[in-house]
Amino acid sequence: MDEKKTIYRLNDNISFRKCSLSDGMNLAYGDCTNFHTEEVNWKKNYCCNQDGIHFHCTKHPEIELERQVDDIGSIYYKCERCNNTFEIDSEHFLKSECLRMLNIPEFKGAKLIRLDDWYVPEIKERKKLETGYWITTDVKTDKDGDTIVVVYVGHKDTSEKAQFFIKLLLTS
Repeated sequence: MDEKKTIYRLNDNISFRKCSLSDGMNLAYGDCTNFHTEEVNWKKNYCCNQDGIHFHCTKHPEIELERQVDDIGSIYYKCERCNNTFEIDSEHFLKSECLRMLNIPEFKGAKLIRLDDWYVPEIKERKKLETGYWITTDVKTDKDGDTIVVVYVGHKDTSEKAQFFIKLLLTS
């Protein structure tokens, strides 16, 4: 059964796809249209010359754009169907833009860790209540000199807790 091919829209002129060699060399060239071969362990391996990114016309996504270079080294891409031709400032930047677009679903919902924040502990107190609940308070000073109060509340029978962050606005 044929797998469904995906073409991603970058802008009004350029769409792109990842070819079957985008993850590295392979024994078959698959759907790559611009490759070279390397012999590894006496076997012919195919490698994509475009880092696995192929550009297509947004108006005609089935048409892969043709790369052209003029006498002064400017790079152009052209759709053979609509003759739309446009100049590219940097192929490296264009590929990076495509990779950034491909990373969006990859990093959606990722855990965010702030490495630029640091806190100096001022006061920490933990109290267990007779009801089975516990409460912990931390008073910290951040890198800007602001005071942060963190309150944790939980129950001894579960590992779950609630956190409250309070930034004190101290006026002089």
